[in-house]
Amino acid sequence: MTSADKFGIAFAIGITAVMIGLISGGTFETSQPSPIQSAPTQTYSPPPQAAVEESAPAQAPIMTPSDDDLTDVLSYNIRGAVVDSIVGDSDNNSVNVLIDARLDGNLTITISSSVVEPFADGTYFVLVDGEEIHDFTQTGSILSIPFLAGATEVTILGITDDYVAAQAADKAAADKAAAEHEAMMAEKAAAEKAAAEKAAAEKAAALPMSISIENAIGSSTPGCEPDCFIPNAATVAVGGTVSFVNSDTAPHTSTSGTPADGPDGVWDSSLVMPGSSYDTTISSAGTYDYFCMVHPWMTGTITAK
Repeated sequence: MTSADKFGIAFAIGITAVMIGLISGGTFETSQPSPIQSAPTQTYSPPPQAAVEESAPAQAPIMTPSDDDLTDVLSYNIRGAVVDSIVGDSDNNSVNVLIDARLDGNLTITISSSVVEPFADGTYFVLVDGEEIHDFTQTGSILSIPFLAGATEVTILGITDDYVAAQAADKAAADKAAAEHEAMMAEKAAAEKAAAEKAAAEKAAALPMSISIENAIGSSTPGCEPDCFIPNAATVAVGGTVSFVNSDTAPHTSTSGTPADGPDGVWDSSLVMPGSSYDTTISSAGTYDYFCMVHPWMTGTITAK
């Protein structure tokens, strides 16, 4: 062996010894990645039920709605906090999720009607630390509930016997109020009708049972309008008598109807000579037009009430 070969072997042995010494002395360190601050996230889904052979007896459910501890029963995902426990309250038809909220975050949890029975429209009532919140969302049985840092409890409530009783009481009170209002309105309408009938009767009693209408002097020629019959408009009680008196020097008629449409057949005096009169009884309420067939510019109205 040459001297060069001996030197190479000695150098290799020396390097190996140094490396062993460094390792055994603890001076060699491996770098570690620095931790990165992030919001805690926790997800849980109940494990699937193990397959049961057909011949084996049916297994009892892991959890029933009456059980208090639902931590390993309900599926959830929480961001910004961790779930300490989930407790069911069958007496109040609710679930309490106890959390440690380190940051503002959100809880997404699946609530079935077998765990908490929802209201009639399928929705739930949500509290965070005892305060009602309205900005949660619900899609089917999945609720997405926001919370603030420091929150400790999320409560999900459904329908209760007290709520049903309160709803029934409210409906009964509303029905009673509506019935009372309807009765009051009916009583008011009856009173108003009675008052109107009384006023009409009193007014009718004050109306004359007979009136007299005269022909104006000179009414046989145009120019007396609209007072060719005096009075031109008269009112009489139903069943009353109207007497047409010809005070003019020319014959006239009193004929129900209008010059445009002609007689309507209610009454017709034919010719009433000067100094004579014609009587007619108005048996029905209404307003009646009349005119003189000889002098059609002579018109008037009679109202029977």
